[in-house]
Amino acid sequence: MSTSRTTEVAPYEGEYVWAEIIDDDDPGPQHTQEEKPTSARRGPAAARTARYAAAALRAISGGTVPGLRHAWAATAHWATLAYMSDEEIRRRLVKRHLDAYLEQRHDVTADINRLGKKAQKLTRDAVDFGLTAEEGRRLKDLGTELKLRRTAGATLAQIPFDIAAVQPTHEQIRRYRTVRALSRFAGVLLPTGSAALAIVLSAPVAGLVAVPVLAGAAWWLGRHPLALTQRALPADLVGPRELEPLPGVTDDAIVATDPEAEIEVLPEEVIRLNAALTAAGLLNPAKTGGLEVIEAPDHSIGNGYTLTADLPKGGGKLVKDVIGKTDVLAAELGLPKMQLVIREVPAAEGGHGRRMHVWEAEEDPYLAVGHATSPLAAADTWDFWSGTPLGQSILAERRSIPTEFAGGFTSHFYSGIMRFGKTAAMRLDVAAGLLDPGVRLYLANGKGGADWKPALTVAHRFTQGTDEAGLTAFEDLLEELVDDMNIHYRKLGEVDPKLAPEGRLTPDLARHHGMPVLLAVIDELQLYLLALPPKRRERALEKLKNLLRAGPAAGVFLVAGTQRPDGEEIPTGFRDLFGVRVSVRCLDARSSRMSLGDLATDAGADASVLTEDHVGVVVAATGHRWEILSADFLSLTEFTAVCERARRMREEAGTLTGDAAGQPRITEPREIRAVKACLAALDEMNTDRARLETLAEALGSDEEFEGIDKTTLGVLLRKAGCGNAVSIGAVDGLTNAKGYKRPALQAALDATTTTTK
Repeated sequence: MSTSRTTEVAPYEGEYVWAEIIDDDDPGPQHTQEEKPTSARRGPAAARTARYAAAALRAISGGTVPGLRHAWAATAHWATLAYMSDEEIRRRLVKRHLDAYLEQRHDVTADINRLGKKAQKLTRDAVDFGLTAEEGRRLKDLGTELKLRRTAGATLAQIPFDIAAVQPTHEQIRRYRTVRALSRFAGVLLPTGSAALAIVLSAPVAGLVAVPVLAGAAWWLGRHPLALTQRALPADLVGPRELEPLPGVTDDAIVATDPEAEIEVLPEEVIRLNAALTAAGLLNPAKTGGLEVIEAPDHSIGNGYTLTADLPKGGGKLVKDVIGKTDVLAAELGLPKMQLVIREVPAAEGGHGRRMHVWEAEEDPYLAVGHATSPLAAADTWDFWSGTPLGQSILAERRSIPTEFAGGFTSHFYSGIMRFGKTAAMRLDVAAGLLDPGVRLYLANGKGGADWKPALTVAHRFTQGTDEAGLTAFEDLLEELVDDMNIHYRKLGEVDPKLAPEGRLTPDLARHHGMPVLLAVIDELQLYLLALPPKRRERALEKLKNLLRAGPAAGVFLVAGTQRPDGEEIPTGFRDLFGVRVSVRCLDARSSRMSLGDLATDAGADASVLTEDHVGVVVAATGHRWEILSADFLSLTEFTAVCERARRMREEAGTLTGDAAGQPRITEPREIRAVKACLAALDEMNTDRARLETLAEALGSDEEFEGIDKTTLGVLLRKAGCGNAVSIGAVDGLTNAKGYKRPALQAALDATTTTTK
């Protein structure tokens, strides 16, 4: 680095004296007596004037000449760049390279902004008016060009500015100084001098006016000289300067610095989806950008395309927020809501709250997939524990609904308006159960008709209709279910723990140890509950709740179907006990929420989006997870064939029971049956009286009262109207035993009827 030079031009501050040098050999002008000097001839006044003028000229010249000399020195100081040090020139030359480097990067950013705005405008037009073929090609070409510019920007961003490589030599510094001096002389000084001379020559008066002005300026400059030294380095050159990377530049892409132009280089499908999400208030490109594509649009499905993308971080939006505005997004995309399918990718598939799978279909996917024939139609047997095959997804993928998890059964709740396939969907559950010999069917049909009549040949219990006889049969069916559930629990407590791990029913126990799965199917449940008087309705609901709460571990599986499940017909607390909810079309979102539950509805499930065309299309929900499916088709003829195969299977296995086996339903209340059993026991013992312990021991050999103790039997007899145990005399070695006599038992039996009101 060169040292600073200081060039100081000192102004002349003395007086100028006019003198004439005379040669010694030259005598000078000689005056004779006759010839007197001119001054003498002028007289005293002229002499004084001359002296005054000379003094004035001496004063003026003493003030202006130094100023003129200093002005000349200052002009030369400026023209030759003497005020610049070699270090300043060196830094200016380096900065010139730096500015060119930054300008190149800025140009790339400006190009990306410009192209991004064009693509964004085309995208908005596409959302509002659609794209012509020409506009589609333009959008594609813009995307290609934008990719190239981003690649160029990313490449440029990776090339650092090398200061060492652009350091100037001493020769380059000297050349810079010389060239600048010549340019200032030729561009400033020469034109200025020429213009002044031309003015003086063409307008002498102007020149005469300018002379005193210039003289005054020179005089002032002579009194206030400029400091002609090298200046300090300008602030913009003080360094070294640290370069910052271009805003938004990464190793993979370069993003526009204009927030409004900040868009992703994505296929047309994703650009349209970004625009729709922005219009719906789910994206803010200025802050968070657009979607991050995980799986590019896939058109191989043949009906539109699918893609997987992440919502941007920092926006505070989740997939459930997007699902909640599916109708808005579909409208922005110009689609019916049924043709836009959005779901959250589950964690098991690498998903999280921001990752969503989107299907934009060209035609209604639920109608396009059609209704497949149920695999149950041709199956010889079926493992009911593995689930019920329900239907197909929009991608024609098979879907089943679970019948058990967490070691116990989970029950199914079907709902929705009539004539949209609710009973047909329930029929799949029944067919799956019938094809498993370890399942016993209890079926109650509130509306009657032919839908369930084929099950008469195989059902353990079957009833339909809501007349008084039908209501009584329905209550008896629930009572028997509760009794059978209790028998299962008692047996589970007695079997080898290896056969019943955790004390729960297993497939082996159900099929080979006389403890079948108790499949209870109630179609049009609301008709039964509306027809029952209030107290009987309350008792029936308590039995149903008991079966749902306590039944799963003992093998109770409840399938209930209803239409609009409002609080008056089907209480919310009862609906919430079902693990799986299946709904056909609902008329409004409120009915859909009652059908599918809060968890699924909050996650986006809505059966009210189904239209009049969606017969046999269902929304299946397990907790917060849900999916719309095209239910399998099992015709009544095919269901009849399934029932016939199921009957033969049970006849061979020896598990055909109840109504199908000619074992009619016992209609008397259990307490009346207990009185009859006690009278039969007295007949067998050939006595007219017996202790309560003896009667309980005798009834214990009956399957219905197996394991009954004296306390339970005493409660049943008192409930039947037999009163408390009385003294019966000397019995079983006791002098004054207590028990029951035949007259009391017979009187209670005679006072009752076989119909429960």
